[in-house]
Amino acid sequence: MTEKIDVVVANPAGNTTILVLTDVPVSRYGKITDKLLAIDYKKEYGEAFARKDDRGRGIFTEEIYEKGIRGEQVGFILPDMEDPATGRVIPAMNMSGLEFCGNAMRAFAFYRATLSDPQLKTLQVKMSGCDDILRVDVDPEGRDAAAQMPLPRFAGRFALYDMGVKDKAPDGILADMDGISHLVIHDVEPSPETFASIKSFFYSPEREEGVPGDFPALGVMFIDTKRDRMTPVVYVHDVDTTYFEGSCASGTTAAAFVEGLDLPDGVHRMTFREPAGTLYTEVTKEGGKTTGVRLNGLVELSDVITVEI
Repeated sequence: MTEKIDVVVANPAGNTTILVLTDVPVSRYGKITDKLLAIDYKKEYGEAFARKDDRGRGIFTEEIYEKGIRGEQVGFILPDMEDPATGRVIPAMNMSGLEFCGNAMRAFAFYRATLSDPQLKTLQVKMSGCDDILRVDVDPEGRDAAAQMPLPRFAGRFALYDMGVKDKAPDGILADMDGISHLVIHDVEPSPETFASIKSFFYSPEREEGVPGDFPALGVMFIDTKRDRMTPVVYVHDVDTTYFEGSCASGTTAAAFVEGLDLPDGVHRMTFREPAGTLYTEVTKEGGKTTGVRLNGLVELSDVITVEI
């Protein structure tokens, strides 16, 4: 027996995200996610990407559209909630593994902004994996969404050698965020074998004292200082998926936080060139501490697609 589910395919800086518009119970997230991630949306629903905007631009850039379009992650849009502090209506969304994802949040806010006439420029949204209500500023003409990101909690340094990484690399720094933790490492080849070794270290039931556990999701941000590139790899525990992602907003936030640890007070702008897109950050330092990270980048949306699964 098949069922119909309405979705929008979003391209937030190359981190292709399937936004599920149909109300779905949490208990079914895993099975529906598996089916939605298996679809080549360009092949099956190419017409949803063919529309031009009022400037004659394709709604997905040619670079993205020329490739097969498959999702890297799935977000389930929830009924709006009420902010108990202000009484305001707050759009809300869960990720499939109930983790936090900044790129999905940017895409979700951009989508919600398009439902208003005129389009909203600022939204407060609630995402799984984060207790805070976060602000997203939307530029529909520039196809950009800028998000206030939750700050990582610096957890400490970990020796890569202890994780089975044999390269003569400096220690990794783990930035523990609500809903996801990211290990930021430099000049180590981003291979599936290296990621699997690191994942085993953090999820091992015999992990050493001082190693945090029970992560809803774990990312490794492989920074290549010679080529000025970053490769994000993310594992989501509840749905048991690992992706070499086109870009990763929470991982970029963690990387910006780590790169800014020794910087002086002020606002520092950093650019992270990732496999399928570029993300831009502003790190604010005050009194020797990081007090804010703001992140922005491209967002594109398909038309609504009715998928039979």
